[in-house]
Order: sequence, then C-alpha cells, then structure tokens
Amino acid sequence: MKKSSYNFFFPLEDNSVLAFNALRNGLAVIDNETAKQIQNLKDNSTPAFDPETLFELERGGFICPNDLQELELIKIRRHTQQYAGNSLGLTICPTLDCNLHCRYCFETPYKGMMEEPTIDALANFVKSYIDSGKKSFSVTWYGGEPLLGIDIIHNLSEKFINLANSYKIHYSAYIITNGTLLTRSTAEKLKELNVEGAQVTIDGPQDTHDQRRPFLNGKGSFKHIFSNIKDAVGIIPISLRTNVDTLNINQAMDFYKELESEEWFKQNLGKSLHVHYGYVRKFSSSCKCSKEESLKEGDFYSRELELNRYLSNCTGQFVMFPSISSGCVATSIYSYVVGPKGELYKCWNHVGQEDKIVGNVSEPVEYNPLYIAYLSESFEKDPECLLCKYLPICIGGCVDIRVQFKKGELDSKDCSHWKYYLEETLRSYYTSKIKETGQLHPPTEG
Repeated sequence: MKKSSYNFFFPLEDNSVLAFNALRNGLAVIDNETAKQIQNLKDNSTPAFDPETLFELERGGFICPNDLQELELIKIRRHTQQYAGNSLGLTICPTLDCNLHCRYCFETPYKGMMEEPTIDALANFVKSYIDSGKKSFSVTWYGGEPLLGIDIIHNLSEKFINLANSYKIHYSAYIITNGTLLTRSTAEKLKELNVEGAQVTIDGPQDTHDQRRPFLNGKGSFKHIFSNIKDAVGIIPISLRTNVDTLNINQAMDFYKELESEEWFKQNLGKSLHVHYGYVRKFSSSCKCSKEESLKEGDFYSRELELNRYLSNCTGQFVMFPSISSGCVATSIYSYVVGPKGELYKCWNHVGQEDKIVGNVSEPVEYNPLYIAYLSESFEKDPECLLCKYLPICIGGCVDIRVQFKKGELDSKDCSHWKYYLEETLRSYYTSKIKETGQLHPPTEG
C-alpha cells in the first residue's frame, strides 16, 4: 500500500485531524496518530491499521494499492468526459441581440434572429447525435438575451421534446437571461418546455445595478428585473447572480443583507432561490471591462467565501463542498455553443467572434485547428499542474484562459478557487454536519 498524493490534513481543536482526499472526495475525522501513520507511509509497505480502519481509509482514498497510478486515473477521467459521454450538451443562442447595455459585456450584439432553415438544420444536427447513440440531451438557452427569441425557443423546444419522446431519451433545459422578460407567464411557458431553472443577474442595490446594467435607452432595469424574479421564482428555480468587480463588490453583500427583510426572499432562499457571485474578468479584447477593474483572484475568492458563510448562516444549509471536476463545453467533443446563424463555438466566451467559429450545424463537424487546440489543451502538458494536490478538483482550470495564456494574450493561467478556501470550507462542512446529524456524510467517488 501507499499514501495518496492528494491528501489534505487539517488539525481540529480536540487533537483529532480532518482528512480530505481530493481524488476520491473522501472526508474523515481521524486521530493524530493515524494521520501521522498515513503521512509517513512508505510505498510497498504494510500499514499497521486494524481491518476496519484500513477499509475506511482505502475507501476514502487516503491510502491505495501501490500499483494504482493516481495521475493516470485523473487523465482517464478527463478523457472519459471528453470522448466517452452518452450525452449531447448544447448552449443555444436564438439571438445575440440584447435589450440591456451592460458596462462590462464581452459580446458584440447581432440583431438578427435564428431563422427557420437554421432551426431545421439544428434539429437535424441534434437528431444525428441521438441516432449515433446519445442517451440524453440538454440545452442551455443563452444570448444576447434569449427571451427576445421566445418563439424560437418554443419552436426548437417542441422539436427537441418530440425527439426525446420518440427516442425515449432524457431531455432537459436551462436558461441564462437578464430577467427583463421573465414574466410569470413566460416562466410558466418555459416550465412547459422542460426548462428546469433560470440564471438572472442583479448587480447589487438599485443604484449600483442601474449604473451597470441599464436598458439601451439608459433607463434603469433593476425594478423590472426584481419584480420578475419575485413572480417567477415560484414557477421555476432561480439562480440569482451578482457580477462583481472593484466597482461594486462592497455593495454586493449589502444588497443580500437588505433582502433579508423581504419575506419572499427568506421563504425561497436555499430552496427555489440560490445566489452566487460572478467573476468579472477580461477574458478577451472584446470584454468592455478593464484589467484594473477586475478583482485579483485571491480577493474575489475571499469575497465569495464571505458570501457562502452568509448563506450558510441564513439557510442553515452548507452550500459548498469540493467535487471531482468534469470539464466544460470547451473540453467535450459532444458539447457546443450554437450561434443564431448555426455557427458552432467551443466556449461561451467566443460567441459572436467570427475567428472563433469551429463549424456549423448545417455541415459535418470537422476538426479545424481551433477545435483541436481546445480539445487537446490540458493539465497533462503542464508540469505545475501535474504536481498539484488540487488537480482532481481543478483539472487545470479554464481551458480558454490556458489557450490564451499560451498565446501570450493573458498574463496568467486559471487556478482552482479551492486553493483559496479548501480548509475553511471543509472545517465549516464538518461543523455543520456534526451539529446536524452527529456524523459526516460527504459526497464520495467510488
């Protein structure tokens, strides 16, 4: 046996140790002597644990067979996510047009809507993947503002639902919207179309939000969006996002604290309403924010941790626990972002950029140089990542940032947020679970 390369040990007040294994998502409270024995375990040795302890430590991933190549297991996981999935995932933009003028937007608006020939081609594109054996299919409606194209969403959704029913496969959808058109009746219609939730952005209190996310005519959008969220949250779950940078981070938490006085907020928080911060960063030259306005990584993640502490206190629920990373659209061969002309991209950040198009739904997908660059970019080529204990819950960070970093377009790579608050998160999880049940029940990976 040998010790895992992905163990973390954090001392507790009672002289015991909180142990976490990032490869298996194992979490345990052990005594100091056991922790020392694990840390001092030599390869090919026989650990002096009783059978039950040995079983639990191996199940949690803290010790493993000497011939288990942990790094190779991480690589296999990544390649499985990339190439062996049974699910097709599409992010679809019915339009790139928008009715807001957000000060940090990274997209170039395009006022055209997806037309009937493209709609038909997209439906056939989906059918071809289902015919090839895909067992499930998911869509994220995106834009621009996708609800400007609600008729297109309705048209395509009916086609997708009919395909799913015909082939007896699972179909689900989600929508990312600015919330200005998310009325109660629209939410009801979306629910009928298998949309299981919506992300809506409010950037803080009314004055702050209206400066950052006004309508095209300059008028504030806060009251309009806020009213829609209150009406829609009982129909479909809402993920309330606040995009933060140096200009509004100090107001963001105040906004949520002010909402505590709202009965609808208290009733839904942690149930059909969830809140989180969005990290405003300059991903590309098209982003309208400046590097100076973006928070430094450590500053953003410390504020994110502050928000999660607050949410845990409000709801009595623990809202975070590290999970095995599984990649994104850019890293999967069965995932695409689809533009209104049927153009295909490998990253949400690329929407509307002609030089980032990798194909079209009306043509067979070919592996052009850009497509290959995103599918092949990996932690496997990064010596720093290969030695990192956080690798199983990071998988090298954002691929788009990595590609741009290699080209010299960005000055740093993307590291996992867990580097900034893994210890405090696990301690908080431990405390909350002990109070709740007297036991630890972390998610585990078999």
